Amino acid sequence: MHKNRREVIKMLSALGASTALSQALAQQMQQMQQSQPMQPAPAALETIPARAIPWEKGTCAFCGMPLKTPPPGAWMGRTFNPGFFEQTYSQIALKEPQKGMDALHFESIACMVNYAWVHGLRDGVGTTFYVADRGLYDPAKGPEAVRLLPARQAVYLWGEKRGWVVMDAKVAAFNSRVEAEVFARRNPDLGRTRVLDWQTLVDLAPLPEMNLVNLLAQHAGLLK
Repeated sequence: MHKNRREVIKMLSALGASTALSQALAQQMQQMQQSQPMQPAPAALETIPARAIPWEKGTCAFCGMPLKTPPPGAWMGRTFNPGFFEQTYSQIALKEPQKGMDALHFESIACMVNYAWVHGLRDGVGTTFYVADRGLYDPAKGPEAVRLLPARQAVYLWGEKRGWVVMDAKVAAFNSRVEAEVFARRNPDLGRTRVLDWQTLVDLAPLPEMNLVNLLAQHAGLLK
């Protein structure tokens, strides 16, 4: 469901956005909603095959970071653990190409959910959302170890520890609740954890992550 003007203002204010930015973003989204009327829920969700992943040169469609973990010092002078970015790779496969692309690529689950929120994309309506299965992923192998799951079928582990996934998004995907709970037990430094389903993530959008307010404003056309 599209967010109304009051809901957007309230959300951005809670995130610490200025009143002017909150009002401007709300107005922009209201105009988008008026030009794109609500579509009825589909009788069945579409399943579009996952697309090839541009690991070497691909960047996140929401935040602009690389899809593949960069070499030490190559990204803003920072060094990341091997395979760090790939563990939360996500994708929106498109039925109809947009700007010559058959998919939108993201290096965090939160980036995908937030992009879909601000642009009004819905899983199963001309798209299929995919996430990397963290339970099968071996960081030492990087991209070659990534296996995709339909986002609607996955479960999601939220852990309160900062920085355990890229963009401090705190969420990774698993094939089952059991696998998510096993991962949590093996990584007690995650702190408090919760296992969520896909619909819960969608309902909670926009999801907390680094630089969220500015990114939402950029994708609404308010910031360059």
